[in-house]
Amino acid sequence: MTGSTIQGQQAASVADGHRLLDGIAARLRAEGDVSRQVVNLVPSENRLSPLASLPLRYDFYNRYFFNARLAEEEWNFRGGQGVGDVEVTVGIPTLARLAGGALVNVRPVSGMSAMFLVLMTCGGEPGDTVVSIDPAAGGHYATTSVIRRLGRRPVTVGQCGGTVDDERLRAVLREHRPALVYLDLQNSLAEIDVAGIVRTVREVSPHTRVHADVSHTLGLVLGGVHRNPLDVGADTMGGSTHKTFPGPQKGVLFTRDPELADLIARTQFETISSHHFAETLSLCLAAAEFELFGAGYAAQVVENARVLGAELLTVGFEVVVGTDDITDCHQVWVDTGPELDPMRFAAGLASAGVRVNVIPDLPGFDGRPALRLGSAELTFEGARAESMSELVQVFDLVRRGRVDEAGARRVALRENLGEPYFLRREQLDGHER
Repeated sequence: MTGSTIQGQQAASVADGHRLLDGIAARLRAEGDVSRQVVNLVPSENRLSPLASLPLRYDFYNRYFFNARLAEEEWNFRGGQGVGDVEVTVGIPTLARLAGGALVNVRPVSGMSAMFLVLMTCGGEPGDTVVSIDPAAGGHYATTSVIRRLGRRPVTVGQCGGTVDDERLRAVLREHRPALVYLDLQNSLAEIDVAGIVRTVREVSPHTRVHADVSHTLGLVLGGVHRNPLDVGADTMGGSTHKTFPGPQKGVLFTRDPELADLIARTQFETISSHHFAETLSLCLAAAEFELFGAGYAAQVVENARVLGAELLTVGFEVVVGTDDITDCHQVWVDTGPELDPMRFAAGLASAGVRVNVIPDLPGFDGRPALRLGSAELTFEGARAESMSELVQVFDLVRRGRVDEAGARRVALRENLGEPYFLRREQLDGHER
């Protein structure tokens, strides 16, 4: 094979590679445009504001930041030197205020990362017991496996309507004297009664610590709609920052115990290297905006979920009534029944520009898939009660096979949203339009 032939093949290969990458770039841009126009009702997701998304576009994404004291002699890594104060003097103090004077750790890179850190810090020694919520009752699917993989013994308790089975909890506390009770309620329509759990733990096993994983409801807690677990005696709380809290995909932990905060920090130092600096800056900006808009947003999230559930019931959908007001959080559950396949219905909704969550493990469904809807993201973008009423009509049209008409109503819904719970691009002094 001649040199010119090899060069020709290489040139053709490069050209093919360019075409492939150009095609992928075009797809990404197109899907980005689509995502800005859909209605997303997945309760474990949210949207970043224009301000909070800024750090993800810059060089900070590639840099480490360790100098939490902003001390001149501690700039071992200088990539964050120009903006590290945003984390230290803006983000962390804001999160601390939102959590009622808590000590804050922003090093976890996700909700699962925060879970690992809490279990390693507060879960005792190998062989010790850690109590969590039974997945069949709404607990997180992975918690018991993680506990076991860390060498601890997992034991679960049930719950109903946010109230943990107290008799079972007392029996477990007496028998095992666990190091930690990890409240990992992810599938629930009711606010978990942390205060009642803490009272039982303090009475029966005073040395046992209590952690509230509020991944799904962090925005409702920091927005003042749900009770702050730290106010009712939990030792720690935290979780992911991208569900009802409208931040990046990251994690955060809070405590009011200085010794626990120090223990978490020392454990984290050996288990989390990069805390994903750009995402942390994004979290800091999201927190600063949340301090301005969060109380109104959180209240509207719950109101919108209740309107969505009530009006879906009105038009004949089988909505799970989990509380006196259907739901006390952002989640709404819909049983599509034998006449309407949930995956096929979800596909129809997607064709109309509405994205929903189909999952098989909601409490009470015996493994049957159902719709788990969430009001957080659409509320963040400006939805009020009338938007949810319009959304129900979209559901009804899709159910009747009128997908094109449903899509047109979805477009109109988005065009008539109210003021969002964040700063609009035009309010950011002309930056990054």
